[in-house]
Amino acid sequence: AGAPAAVKEAGLAAVRAARGPAHALAGLIALTALSGAFVAGMGAGYAFNTFPLMEGRLVPDGYWAIEPAWRNPFENVPAVQFDHRVLAVSTVCATAAFWAYARALPLPRPARLATHGLLLVTCAQASLGVWTLLAAVPVELGTAHQAGALTLFSAALLLLHTLRKVPL
Repeated sequence: AGAPAAVKEAGLAAVRAARGPAHALAGLIALTALSGAFVAGMGAGYAFNTFPLMEGRLVPDGYWAIEPAWRNPFENVPAVQFDHRVLAVSTVCATAAFWAYARALPLPRPARLATHGLLLVTCAQASLGVWTLLAAVPVELGTAHQAGALTLFSAALLLLHTLRKVPL
């Protein structure tokens, strides 16, 4: 009493089509969380408490202040915070794009639900990040934002689990 073979094959093809972009998205989420660790470790969240601009500029003064230049993304407060902002906005856009792409696919119900959940958690995490920044990083919000990063990566892993190579 299973689904017709054509329906199952369409679902498997959809899972295969979504798997690669989902892995890339999970990688972006992990990279964004890693950049957030640099922000927290350097106290970079205290430096520029405006959004989206940083002291009235899109790219802050002092982005390339350290020599050699390759050290800036790791050791320079303006660069670290700017890079995390760019990665965070990129994560929101990529998640929304994946969600729109996945909606057009006949994915199994668990994968569809995981995709919806990932978009929800991504939007919540980005909103919490901006709130934390604008509030000058109180401990409670900073801690919640770090927990949100773990929640977001867990949601990405759940999506990948729903897209694993198993029959429908």
